[in-house]
Parts: sequence; structure tokens; C-alpha cells
Amino acid sequence: EGCKAFFKRSIQGHNDYMCPATNQCTIDRNRRKSCQACRLRKCYEVGMMKGGVRKDRSRVLRRDKQRICTSERVKASKDLEHRTAPPQDGRKQSRSNNGGGEGGRSLFTALRPDQVLLMLQGAEPPILCSRPKLNQPYTEITMMSLLTNMADKELVHMIAWAKKLPGFLQLSLHDQVQLLESSWLEVLMIGLIWRSIHCPGKLIFAQGLILDRNEGGCVEGMAEIFDMLLAT
Repeated sequence: EGCKAFFKRSIQGHNDYMCPATNQCTIDRNRRKSCQACRLRKCYEVGMMKGGVRKDRSRVLRRDKQRICTSERVKASKDLEHRTAPPQDGRKQSRSNNGGGEGGRSLFTALRPDQVLLMLQGAEPPILCSRPKLNQPYTEITMMSLLTNMADKELVHMIAWAKKLPGFLQLSLHDQVQLLESSWLEVLMIGLIWRSIHCPGKLIFAQGLILDRNEGGCVEGMAEIFDMLLAT
């Protein structure tokens, strides 16, 4: 019933949703509110249609929607591969110095614990800043615009951060992409919790974007996310 209500609101009003990843988010009972774009896509895929629309027309709409999502997914995956790919010279030098993947693992295991800690500290992403806070109350549109903008920036910083982690660039490009695609949401959530740990009752999305539960409640599902994160 919740998905039916979400689908009805989406087709009747604002539905310019954007997936911060590659339009492949897992949408199930527990994570259906983590990405509105992928949730709407799944609604189309399972056959939901606007009341009064013919089935043949709904199939055309679903096929067009899937074609668009597939095109966006391919484009996003290529962009992610481009961002995570190490320089050609760096790959050649790594292979010559380390003898391929085995050499990369040997280099990583040879590091002392204090060296690993220094590398992790040096990999810390920069502090994000948001646009100035609005004087008027947030609406769903303004809130989603702020959050998706911050998520886009964080994903770019996350890729740069991952490339600085010991051993990450010694993985194959496929494994690098798979790791990022499968864990980006968890990494964002952990970062959000860490930033907010000394601010009870609020979540610090960025400098200048500190929200309490009431402010976040204008977006469907955000109240549940607040409750889940603030309880950890």
C-alpha cells in the first residue's frame, strides 16, 4: 500500500527524482525509501500504471522508462569507471614494481600499522559546505534538491578517497567499481552518523545543512531515516 501511494504521488506531482548512484539501487521492504528514483523505476517494472491508462500504453511507457534507465545506468557506469581508473603510467609502473596483483598485496602487507593510519588520515575527504540555509521552511522540492546536490558531491569525494586507500588501486578496475557500487550508501550513512555524533537530535549533512527530524519530515521517508540513524 505504501508503494501504491508513493507511485500515485509521483505520477501526479513532482517526480524529477535523481539517483545518486547508477540507477541500480536495491529496492526491497527494508530499503525502499533509500532512493526515490529507483523506487519509481521498480514501480514501473512491476506493472504499476496510472488509473485509466490502457495496458498496451502502460507497457510502452514501461519499455521507454526501462530504456532511459538502462541508458543512464550505462552512462553512469562508464563515468564511474573513468573516475576510478588509475593513470596508464601508474598502472605500468605498479606492474613493473610490484609484479601485478600479488605484488600489490605484498606491498600492502609490508606496511606498518602506523603507516597505514597515516595513509588513512591523508585520505580523509574535504569538509563539504552547503548553500546558505533558507529563511522559509523547507519544501520537498528544495530539500531533495539540497540532499541530491550534497550526495553528488560526496560521491565524487568518495571515489577520490577510495583511490587513496592502501591496496585499492591494486584491485582490478572491475573490482574497484563493484566495491563502490555495492557500498556507496553505507559509506554515506556512516559518514553522516560520524559527523552528527556530537549533535544530539540532529543530522549534519554538511556545513550549513544541519537538520532535525521535523525539518527532514517534509520528504517522504526522511523521518524514518532520522529515527534509524539517531538511534544508532
